[in-house]
Amino acid sequence: MLCFALNLSACGFRLAGTADLPDQLASIYLSDNGFNQSQLKALQRRLTQAGATLVEQPDSGAVKLSVYLKKVPDRQMATGAGTGANVKRITRQLDFSVKSAEGKTVVPLSTLSQRKDVSLDDDNLLSSDREKDTVTRDLEKALFDQLIRQLTLI
Repeated sequence: MLCFALNLSACGFRLAGTADLPDQLASIYLSDNGFNQSQLKALQRRLTQAGATLVEQPDSGAVKLSVYLKKVPDRQMATGAGTGANVKRITRQLDFSVKSAEGKTVVPLSTLSQRKDVSLDDDNLLSSDREKDTVTRDLEKALFDQLIRQLTLI
């Protein structure tokens, strides 16, 4: 198994969906605005998987990645007559910008957006809350993946 793993890595194989950040983003100071702990850990994990080293304090070699996660109010799309089912559109946006270690703008303020329509049962609030939480986490993960794809284009 070890030989197989070494041969596989030597041939340049990598998992689908992984992206490598450019050299100028090898060291990143992450400035988040209002992320909760799980969101912050998920984004940090995604950045390190892409090859970035996260630093605690801005230093001479680190670029500054500023991110802000916005919750857009849910939008009622449809209502089931008498069934208690509602279709809501859940939307999340991520604003980000990148500045070089010298303070020059590398990527101006940009907005990424993800949305999903979900059917929620008003008669079963516990289930609806869990479904909404799951959809929200999926949207945030998709935004973080989209951010990494955008950063690989620098």
